[in-house]
Amino acid sequence: PIPILQTSPKQPPPAMATVTPSDVLEYRKPSETFLCPLSANSYNIEFLSFAISDYETKKTIFEVGKDIPVSHGMEMDFDYNSSPEEAFRRIKYTFSEDVLRLPLVGTSLVFSIGDEPLPEFRMIERHYFRSKLVKSFDFTFGFCIPGSTNTWDSVYALPPLEDDMIQDMVQSPFETTSDSFYFVGEKLVMHNKASYRYTPEDRSQDKRSYDITYEHKNAGLGSKLTSPGAKMTDDYEEGKEADSKTNDSDDEGPWSKNGDYD
Repeated sequence: PIPILQTSPKQPPPAMATVTPSDVLEYRKPSETFLCPLSANSYNIEFLSFAISDYETKKTIFEVGKDIPVSHGMEMDFDYNSSPEEAFRRIKYTFSEDVLRLPLVGTSLVFSIGDEPLPEFRMIERHYFRSKLVKSFDFTFGFCIPGSTNTWDSVYALPPLEDDMIQDMVQSPFETTSDSFYFVGEKLVMHNKASYRYTPEDRSQDKRSYDITYEHKNAGLGSKLTSPGAKMTDDYEEGKEADSKTNDSDDEGPWSKNGDYD
């Protein structure tokens, strides 16, 4: 017999259940499994390259792609211990700790689609530390013509973190995680998971590790990133933790494990 599972809006449903954007914006925990199969990607969306930068200085922090190997000191690994269905949907990243300290981070995602038009393409990301919600991001790309290759530039306004929280995250590799949900209209077509390790920077030095790694790129900065249709959602304020504890203060202030995490 198949057990009947009862779920609440703040707990992700069983795998392969029908999931809408409104549903995932209510989650306070990472999902235990993937919420759609690989076959849900009927639009043949394929990610070709991905880059992260300091939005204010435009310095490249991380870059990877089909023809762009991951640079020394930066890492991206797939979880080959998972099943074939899941292996390339679980990614482990190693980033500089500056990703946690910068107020604005830019990302650039290049992707292609198949022979059908792609209407209302939307990405919702839920980021967690030790399974508790830190921040939620909601980006809309819009319409893509059939057979096209597109660049999706987004800006992440990151919550201020106290130094002790950053140290906690740096000293806890891969306990920072995210769920990325991709929708076409109301239909979930892709769901990926990531976990993160952060490497410490020597704050007494003028140059960061990525200044050396991407010196050839950071020397010729120019164009600015844009974020068409991007918005940052603050719905997590109503319940950062899995138990939906509310914060009565009107002044958000820096996020700390004493205030919001415990």
